[in-house]
Amino acid sequence: MRLFDILSVLYEPVNPLDNHEHLLSYIQPKLNEDGTCPIFKEPGDSYDLLQYADSPEQRANLLDLVTRLNRLVRFIHLKTDVMWFGIYLSHGDKLVKYVYTGDMSKAEFPIAPEYLDKSINTRVIMEKQHYYIPNVDEHDGPYYRCDAKVKSELCCPIFDPEGDVIGIFDCEDHRENFFDEKIDFIRTKVKKAIEIFLEDHPYITHMGYSHFNPNAYNPPV
Repeated sequence: MRLFDILSVLYEPVNPLDNHEHLLSYIQPKLNEDGTCPIFKEPGDSYDLLQYADSPEQRANLLDLVTRLNRLVRFIHLKTDVMWFGIYLSHGDKLVKYVYTGDMSKAEFPIAPEYLDKSINTRVIMEKQHYYIPNVDEHDGPYYRCDAKVKSELCCPIFDPEGDVIGIFDCEDHRENFFDEKIDFIRTKVKKAIEIFLEDHPYITHMGYSHFNPNAYNPPV
C-alpha cells in the first residue's frame, strides 16, 4: 500500500452534515485502586477530550482532528484485522488517548522515568524508538498488561518536525507474532502518514509543539 493511500484517508474532506461529536468523549473502564487498568473491565467514567480545547476555534480543530484520526484507525483495522489500535498525544507529563478502535481502555498514562521498567508506552516515548513484543507470554522486559487476550503488541513514537516525540500509537492483537509481516507497513508508512498529518494540523499548531514535548522527556541535545 502506498503512503498516498493512507494520507488520502486522513485528508479526505469531512462532511459538515455528519455528526462526529460523540468522538469528543469515550468511556474508560473502572480503574484499579492504584490507577492501573484492570484485566477484566467494566464501564467507568466518561473521559472528555474537550478539556484540551481552550476556545470555540480549538474545539472545532479538535473535532476535525479526532474525526480524521478515527477514520484512520478504522481503516487500519479493516486493512490489517488488528484487534486494537490507538493514537495518543502527550500533554505535559502524561499521554492522552485521542482515538482508538477495539475494547475500552485507560485514557491517560503518566510519563516519568520511574515507569520505564513498567510501561512500554513510557519506554517508547522517552527512548524515542518503537517496541515490538511478538509474544507477551514470553516477554521478560517491561510490559503493562491491561487485557488478558493480548498476545502481541507494537508501539511506535510520533515525532514533530524537529524530531521531538509528541505522542505514540499503540496496536495490540490476541494472536502471537501478529505483526511479524505488518511491522514495516505500520512503523514506516502509517507512522509517516500520522506525522505528516499532524505537522500542520491547526489543533497542534494552535497549542505550539512545545506544549506536547516538554524537556522532561525531550532534553536538548
